[in-house]
Amino acid sequence: MRSVLTCVTVWATFGITLLLTSSSACADSVAPRAVDDSVDAELKSFELAPGFTANLFASEAHGIANPITMRWDARGRLWVLCSSVYPQLVPTETPDDKLFILSDSDGDHRVDSSTVFVGGLNMPTGFAIGDGGVYIGEGADLVHWRDTDGDDRADQREVIFTGFGTGDTHQNINSFTWSPGGELFFCQGLHCFSRAETPWGIARLDEHGVWRMRPRRRQLHSFRGGSSQNPWGVVFGRWGEPLVKGGSGTAISELLPIMIPTAHFQPPLDIGKTQIKSMIAQIVESSHLPDAMQGDVLIAGYFAHVLDRMKLFADKSGHRTENLPPLLQTGHRSFRPVDIQIGPDGAIYVADWYNPIIGHYQASFRHPDRDKSHGRVWRITAQDRPLVTPPPLADMPAGELCQQLTSNEGWVRSQAKRLLMDLPTEEALPALQRWVDGLPDDAQREHLRYESIGVFEAHEVVNRPLLEMLLASPEDRARAYATRVVGRWHDRLEAPLALLTHSVNDPSPRVRLEAVVACSYVREPAAITVAAQAASQPLDRFLVAALSQCVHALSDQWLPALRTGDLHFAQPDQLVYVLRAHGGNDVAAQVRELLQSDTISQAGRQQLWKLLARVGNTEDVQQVFQAAVREGATSRPSLLGRLTAVMEARGTQPAGEVAAALKNLLDDDDVELRAAAARLAGLWHQEALTTQVSELATAGDVPESVRAAAIRSLMELSPDTSIERVRAYISLSQTPAVRIAALDAISRVDLNIAARDGLQLLAGLNDAAEVDEILTTLTGRREATAAIAAALPTARLTADQGKLISRWISANGVDDSVLVNALVSVMGMDAAAPLEYRETLVQQIASEVRRQGNPAAGQKVFTSSLTNCTACHPLHGVTTPTGEFPKGPELTAVGAGLPLELIIESVVWPKRQIKEGYELTTLFLGDGRVVSGYVTSENGGVVAIRNLTNGRVEEYAAAAIDERISKGTAMPAGFTNTLTSQELRDLVAYLASLKGASAR
Repeated sequence: MRSVLTCVTVWATFGITLLLTSSSACADSVAPRAVDDSVDAELKSFELAPGFTANLFASEAHGIANPITMRWDARGRLWVLCSSVYPQLVPTETPDDKLFILSDSDGDHRVDSSTVFVGGLNMPTGFAIGDGGVYIGEGADLVHWRDTDGDDRADQREVIFTGFGTGDTHQNINSFTWSPGGELFFCQGLHCFSRAETPWGIARLDEHGVWRMRPRRRQLHSFRGGSSQNPWGVVFGRWGEPLVKGGSGTAISELLPIMIPTAHFQPPLDIGKTQIKSMIAQIVESSHLPDAMQGDVLIAGYFAHVLDRMKLFADKSGHRTENLPPLLQTGHRSFRPVDIQIGPDGAIYVADWYNPIIGHYQASFRHPDRDKSHGRVWRITAQDRPLVTPPPLADMPAGELCQQLTSNEGWVRSQAKRLLMDLPTEEALPALQRWVDGLPDDAQREHLRYESIGVFEAHEVVNRPLLEMLLASPEDRARAYATRVVGRWHDRLEAPLALLTHSVNDPSPRVRLEAVVACSYVREPAAITVAAQAASQPLDRFLVAALSQCVHALSDQWLPALRTGDLHFAQPDQLVYVLRAHGGNDVAAQVRELLQSDTISQAGRQQLWKLLARVGNTEDVQQVFQAAVREGATSRPSLLGRLTAVMEARGTQPAGEVAAALKNLLDDDDVELRAAAARLAGLWHQEALTTQVSELATAGDVPESVRAAAIRSLMELSPDTSIERVRAYISLSQTPAVRIAALDAISRVDLNIAARDGLQLLAGLNDAAEVDEILTTLTGRREATAAIAAALPTARLTADQGKLISRWISANGVDDSVLVNALVSVMGMDAAAPLEYRETLVQQIASEVRRQGNPAAGQKVFTSSLTNCTACHPLHGVTTPTGEFPKGPELTAVGAGLPLELIIESVVWPKRQIKEGYELTTLFLGDGRVVSGYVTSENGGVVAIRNLTNGRVEEYAAAAIDERISKGTAMPAGFTNTLTSQELRDLVAYLASLKGASAR
């Protein structure tokens, strides 16, 4: 009786017996042999999606038995790798697995001839055509085979690398795939431990992961993890987005965050799953197939006898998927799809392992039902859609091959590109450069530049002008790929970190993700300070994973530099993030340990003292203060000044006595130290110093910064007796710093008084910068907008001053309809209630936009002071805010990414359409302050938020937050109330016209 009937297998290896009793696994991987193994019987069992049909392309009649994988060449021939040796060679037999070349010479979509390119192989698991031959993965070896005499039979063998792990036969190096830059990607499984010697040193990969080879440099990189335990399949999107498919699991995963060479393990970042085990992923890009299918992911469901299909979507810096009905399913137990390729005619080709038994744990290696004689390649076409006629690529010179990069067919572009990569450099690149130089300025140009730079990459020739054009592209996917190229060329580029600094602050999360990954290749300490800038912006799970991998990959560079004080981060929260990613959430303990170093510089020690003040306990704050007193004014800014800034945000009290030291500092000759001491006296409630602080606040000969600090502290030390005296400083007769300090101090105790005094002060000003500072000060407290709205009717503001306030509200996400309408009244307009959302109204506006919208007039609305859109939204060719993170999403290609109706919703009802990373959050702190912005991270009980009013990332202890509200969007309610109907139509028409090129 067969063991399959009991579904129990005993596997003995090295004296260990493993008993497998999973009946469900056995049912899927082991089945009785089919009564009828004919092609017709299998074909009749197929249930295809409506509108599709299938036919046999090749079978065992052409020598195809147990096909593992297949690839097309530029002549339209299908190469198929077969292994009858799998899962284990019979000791008395000689292995004779083969790589076939299949030709359809008469165009009837069935194979006419079959040639063995190379035989005698021992369980090969993957191959790729390229570099004048074929790369084959065979056990521990990566081998390149060539045909030197043109007879389609290999006659030259070269071992490129050896030392790949062979711990399990279905986990050997597999699923070879070319990247857009001419790199060869392949996978290995869980029980493989690889050590491959390269000119660059030993390349290592323990357990499952992905390999990347750069052939011309003989460079080999390994990326640990990133997929299920046995990855089998790497695929690249239209703009080079890498995904990896598990082979012994169900998931497809984001690969980019894992493309960092480090032994640190990163769990898979799954973006979708099939219902049961599957392998290989192929992205559809063929005009023969339905439009709705373009960009879909096809997956080979070898366990469930199905061809799965997923819709792929961008998701923040990565992707997500949505499962769709299968393309093909069958109850035929021997149908085992193991590879999927799009052919030169645009049809879908499927390699069918054809076997009732797969795997080797569930059935004996010698099970009699293992089918060693059958195998098929199926062809699936869309009914009533014309096939693609491929151009004669193999006979084209370089110049004509360049032109093929404009094709809408993924097969044509990839084959033309592969041929350009294989040509001699002196033949390919001059022709390509001439072609790139002549590209017209149209919607296709950015993608053609992307395709072109990949050929330069493959030839290992740096083209900085082309790189810089892509880095400045209005298309974020082009900028993202160019950022990846910076990482590849970093050792041949001048100042690569300067380029990556720009990318890591890009509005697009995908570009920032690429920048973090690219930084990991720049082997110098400063690289981590560039990568860490991503932590000061909105993060998602893909960016968090990449930052973690980057921190570990570069730890041998940045950690020694940090210990010696030679590493400086742009913002303290970035160092906090790096330390957490490296050593866990107890950052304070790490900082205390680093401070014990005898070799650390003064600057490095000061950076760590400040960090300890941010993350430490009351004893730590006391130690930092004592260190600051010892240090005095030996550096600028002083440690005491830094400590004061931290305490403003944190409010932690020191553990011990500080009054005596502060008293001495209040008399110090150094202005910065006196100002810091004056402010700390209030923050730490040192009532014994009230008289001294009061004298500093009122003295006319005291430096402005000291007076401002003393005024703020005075209201904390004696609020009841000081309020009228401090109010007197909210006057045009005082310096800006003093009157703002007084306004801030009053707002902490009485918002209504502060609002009236602040608006009275504003009525005498027309300077936008000082108006901004007044409003920022007032709105930093809870209930501030209501107080301002109440004070507006008696404020006697001019219409222009009302417009300055309106502009500030639009730029800073102050969402209060009462305040907005009160301002409208000040500006001489009638107040209006927020427009109620109705789907019919959206359709009505859309119809009017299509008939009457004027994009040219809409650009004027967009850039006018009435809407102030340019204050928040980057727009290529019109505005690109620099020096700060943009407050609103990039709009250069909004018309290409959103239908007209969603653009209307985004403008009129902005809370209905919120772009990822731009969800406005308001924190209400225990001390009465209010902070609005974008939360960038939450770790170890600390919330990091990018404050919209100043653009800085600020950290607040979760325990200090009384309330947290998600407001949805920074666009204020009633934004469109100030627009006429025609202005609204024109604005929407303009936004809809933005397709990714220059917006001018």
